[in-house]
Amino acid sequence: MRVYASDPVIRHGSAPRRGRLRYDAAKVKPPMAGGQPLNKALGSMRKLIALLISMAAFPVMAADACQKQIPSELGAQIEKAYPQFRTPLVTDNLDEDVAYSKKATGNACLGVASADFDGDGVADRVIGLTALTGPGALVVVALSHANSWQLHMLQEWPSGRSRLYVDSGPAGTYGTVLETVSDPGEVDQFNCPHSVAIFGATESTGVAYCYGAGKWQHTWFSD
Repeated sequence: MRVYASDPVIRHGSAPRRGRLRYDAAKVKPPMAGGQPLNKALGSMRKLIALLISMAAFPVMAADACQKQIPSELGAQIEKAYPQFRTPLVTDNLDEDVAYSKKATGNACLGVASADFDGDGVADRVIGLTALTGPGALVVVALSHANSWQLHMLQEWPSGRSRLYVDSGPAGTYGTVLETVSDPGEVDQFNCPHSVAIFGATESTGVAYCYGAGKWQHTWFSD
């Protein structure tokens, strides 16, 4: 390939005449940076930037307020048991709900709550999982037993993950606000001797689950 410079003045004798100075681009050395051609140096720089960005994602995940409340072995067990879902992040919920929770309770995570849900004196977890595709959610309770976790699925939501919250409630009596009860395990009222697992849609619904004798009872106390 031949490249032409802009027209310099070439003198022949006494009469000036305009011509074109030619040079061969193949013989011209490319710009250098750090001992290597500039284009290769830029390529290396782009790869370094991409690496730094990917590395930065790990501390963001680790620093998430929801992830901090889920032991790593529990997280791995949950995602193996429910492969179409993942453990929650703070950003799964609406910004205004996160801000309200943080102001009211100091906790920015609406997807994880901890309490003793089976009365054995050990803290368990209720977790709102997030669908890998779509707006769905799955609520599970992880009961802690020695060095293992026993998983119980409470309810699946086909949509509405951004409004889902989970919580715990104290021992006591819980009653329904619905006119009738129809779902398996749903009752008009129960008296739970230990903490209950609670979840629902922010500013809307609430359902309490009590575990005893190897099964769950629940009632909608808010609608």
